[in-house]
Amino acid sequence: MLRYILFFLTLFLLVGCSQKVDYQSSKSYYIVIKNSSIKVADTGFIRRGNNEINLQIFAASTPILDLHVKQDVCIGYTCLSKISFNKRFFGFSHYESFVDELFNLQPIYHKTNLVKTPNGFEQKIETKDYSIIYRVDGENLYFKDKKNRILIKLKELK
Repeated sequence: MLRYILFFLTLFLLVGCSQKVDYQSSKSYYIVIKNSSIKVADTGFIRRGNNEINLQIFAASTPILDLHVKQDVCIGYTCLSKISFNKRFFGFSHYESFVDELFNLQPIYHKTNLVKTPNGFEQKIETKDYSIIYRVDGENLYFKDKKNRILIKLKELK
């Protein structure tokens, strides 16, 4: 009886973790992420699919950061709601779809202070809680929050 229970438990764990995600794009980037808890700068990949983003950073062919954005945000095996992730990662809770818009290279905060550029856009947004400079140039991203000391750069590798 114990063998059957172990067999079904193992089967359940293997099948439950084997969902294949169909990503529509996968691009390599030089990625810089700095905040109060993470400071990394190395090559990585961003995979985008239906309502899902996967950011992986590698050092010496070993993943050092594996970020999954779905309904929740997971770093490794730790998952948080998007609002909780924003508060922990960005130092401010922002709004739920903030991280989705950021990593999908879309305008944030309902296009507040949006200035179109030849290959993208720029936004400068300042409140008492954050001071954001956000630029998208083609597939490259620059995000800096001076008040919360956050820096994210994505430079596409071709």
